[in-house]
Amino acid sequence: MADWEEIKRLAADFQKVQLGSTTQRLSERNCIEIITWLRDKKMIDLIFTTDGKECLTPDQLLKDMQDELYINGGRINLVDLAKIIGVDLAHINNHVNLLLKNQKSVHLVLGQLIDISYINKIVSEINEKLSQQGQINVSDLTIQYDLPGDFLQQMLEKNLKRILIGKQDPNDPKVFFTESFIARSLAKIRGALFGLTKPTPVATILNHIDVAEKLFFTLFDQASVCGSLTSRMAGAQYIPNVYSKSQNEWVNKFFTENSYLEYDALKRLGIGDYKSFVKKQFPTAKIVPLSTCLISYEIIERVLDEIEDCIASKSHTDLPSILPSVFNDEDIKILMETVMTPQRKQQILVLDNHAVSLAFMDKLTDNCKKIAEENARKFVEEGKYQEYKMKLLVASQQKAQKVEDVEEKIDKRDQRRKKAAGGKSGGGTQGRETKTKSTKKVRGNTRNLDTEVVDNSEKKQILEIVSNEDVTNCIQGEIDDAGLSEIIELFVDYLLPKINDDALQIAENIYVTTVADQTANRRQTHNELQQKLNNMIGDIRLFEKGIVLLSSDLQAQLYKYLLKTLCTDVTNEILSYIAQENNTTVNLSNNDQRLKFVNELPIDEKNAIIPLVKSLSSANLEDFMSAVDGALEACSMILKKIDKKKDRVIVLNHKHELLEQLNKCDDLAMVLHLAVLIIFTTATQCMLHVSGRHLQQVLVFLKQYLTPEIFGELSTYHDYVGLMLSGGSEEENVREKLKEMLPNIRILANDYKKPALEKS
Repeated sequence: MADWEEIKRLAADFQKVQLGSTTQRLSERNCIEIITWLRDKKMIDLIFTTDGKECLTPDQLLKDMQDELYINGGRINLVDLAKIIGVDLAHINNHVNLLLKNQKSVHLVLGQLIDISYINKIVSEINEKLSQQGQINVSDLTIQYDLPGDFLQQMLEKNLKRILIGKQDPNDPKVFFTESFIARSLAKIRGALFGLTKPTPVATILNHIDVAEKLFFTLFDQASVCGSLTSRMAGAQYIPNVYSKSQNEWVNKFFTENSYLEYDALKRLGIGDYKSFVKKQFPTAKIVPLSTCLISYEIIERVLDEIEDCIASKSHTDLPSILPSVFNDEDIKILMETVMTPQRKQQILVLDNHAVSLAFMDKLTDNCKKIAEENARKFVEEGKYQEYKMKLLVASQQKAQKVEDVEEKIDKRDQRRKKAAGGKSGGGTQGRETKTKSTKKVRGNTRNLDTEVVDNSEKKQILEIVSNEDVTNCIQGEIDDAGLSEIIELFVDYLLPKINDDALQIAENIYVTTVADQTANRRQTHNELQQKLNNMIGDIRLFEKGIVLLSSDLQAQLYKYLLKTLCTDVTNEILSYIAQENNTTVNLSNNDQRLKFVNELPIDEKNAIIPLVKSLSSANLEDFMSAVDGALEACSMILKKIDKKKDRVIVLNHKHELLEQLNKCDDLAMVLHLAVLIIFTTATQCMLHVSGRHLQQVLVFLKQYLTPEIFGELSTYHDYVGLMLSGGSEEENVREKLKEMLPNIRILANDYKKPALEKS
């Protein structure tokens, strides 16, 4: 009652004061100015509200922030907090750090203030959810509570086993579960796996037991089941031990009894990597993979025994009859490639899965020998073989002519290009010169054109002396007795080319003995020798043109070499003709023997021939050329006039003969010799006759026509040839290097083109 009386007394005093009048009052504007002046002087620290009618102290702002946080259940957004208190958001942001510093239980998360009461509340909710579901994931809680996963993770870990009753997954920290959930999941897994008897995908198992994939792989080892997983990834399979045991037993039993395993059978058993599986099951067995199955070495030994018997008995073997029925043609082919050594390949032939002894094939060939001889003799007697040889000769001549035409066209094209590039002198009072540039492009490659001509001309006509029907009739009896009539066509196809080649050779021998030998034994006619000598002398004249291009020192050596070789051959031909006409013999081994023979001739012949023989000992080619005319006249022969139009053809034929020799030659030193002569002929359009010791000087001359790379390649090859011929400890290494460079030297000679602008 005393307190109530006191309250009444204070209320009366308060009313009295309100009803009283003051002598002086401040306006609202004056108050604002006073407060502003005090803030500027930093005598007071106040915060104005957004409407400017009220102001707060910092302490009051902090208190209001705490009150609003409490009123909103421990979580409030800073933007909403600024609106509720009525101040600018900047003031809230400026004072929030001070609030967090004073209140350790308050957190700032994504622009929101959260205190410990809210945290305890949601942890309790999560714990209740965990007890109901048995498992929770932080990722799901992030969506539900709109909070960062790291914050929730940290919050749950701090309250684990305090408010949150459960365990954290060691493999995935974001997952929490209860003991009862793990026990329940483990029981599901164990029950499902114990009931399986064949390989089952893990995905199928998970669909039936409703367990997460990661949890399944985590608890699999604890389930203590009798089986294994193919992997710990998606798409894995669970293989029960009872299935693996029966699978291994079937494979072991089948392979032991049959010595092979079919791929399709292994796939039906669920074995994908059959090679690794079989290697694991039979670590010591020799396994050979085929296209449809795996076989043991016992089958190979079986085939080897049959092949050896086939060789020994000179017969044949039906391979499918001794092999399992699952073997296809590809399997038999691979198997035969495995067992056929180079030695066996010389004794066995495989025809349509039949191993046939070559001795058996030789027997069949012998059966056809008689018909081959009869047909060959008939072809020669009827003149068909002579027609065949004539066609080959005509084809060869056409080939040479086409090559000459191609080379001539190419040469003319080069001359036209040079003329176009050289320009013309203009007339008139100005006396100007104009250059015209050829704009015509050469289409294609001249070498390709040359190759095409050669390829087309090399198509030889095939002469069939023995027909398919002849061979069939000859071997029909042997094939029927052997039980191979079903594949007689294969035997005929194999034997026919060989028998025709033998028949062609027989025809050649008959022709030589009956026709060609008669012609060869006749004395060489006057006109044939005259033509031969004219050709040889023409070659000597063309070789002289090539020698003139070289240095004077080298010319003397090459003239001497030319006299020693080709000129000596011409002299020997003339002396042999004279001896034949006089029915005497002559020794042409050296010049003294030649002089001795000439001195025994009648005086007229002696005076005509002796200058020719003496010219061989001099180093002057002109003496020989002067003497050879008189020697031919003494033999009633004439030296034909020089036809420069044919010189081009002779040079081209000589070049192509060199190219053919180069492409067939395997002599390491001779390859260089031929290549240098070919390049010289192409570059200078002249022939050259030199010995091997002069090649270095010829190379020096050709340097002006060669690129540095080509010249270096030829020089290096020449040096290696010198080292090889000199012998020594490095001879074998040098030979290997020469063999490596040989293809490049051939390519250089074949592909070398005449230079666009010849150097003087």
